Amino acid sequence: MMRTLTAIFLSALLVGCGFHLRGQVELAPVMSSPWVTGQDPALVVDLRNALRQSGVQPVKDSSSATVIIDLASVDYSRAVISVDSQGTATGYTLKYEVLYRVVDRSGRVLVENTPLSFSRDLQYRSTELLQKKQEEEALKVSMRQEIVRRIIRRLDGVAYHWQGPDTHRVAFV
Repeated sequence: MMRTLTAIFLSALLVGCGFHLRGQVELAPVMSSPWVTGQDPALVVDLRNALRQSGVQPVKDSSSATVIIDLASVDYSRAVISVDSQGTATGYTLKYEVLYRVVDRSGRVLVENTPLSFSRDLQYRSTELLQKKQEEEALKVSMRQEIVRRIIRRLDGVAYHWQGPDTHRVAFV
């Protein structure tokens, strides 16, 4: 009986403090019809899917969009961090960098140019070529998904307030 009451109390406490499970993001009304554009097709698709999970419907062109999410630059790179005695690479740093911004239909900037960067280390052995290629691809997907989560969390902080029929104010909460 005491365990049940404690569980109910803790649940009520979490609900009352505004706690949300990861992925349960409710975006502001201005985000209702976003258009996502960018150089990395996989990142664009992942971001559109995450927006759908957040309850908005991405549009196929900018003319019907309420906001434009511009993935201005996307760069995936791999740098050698260690070599063996024969000069063969044995370790790499994988880096995924994105610069994005969000503007509304009238061109008002809602989110300034924001850089995101993630890196992961990959140890490499020439005898495990296929496994390491698969591991590298899995790390790349993981970094891309983390970038999408960070963008969605940032969009969750945008609140769009109407001051009147012709004036708008953007606030971050």
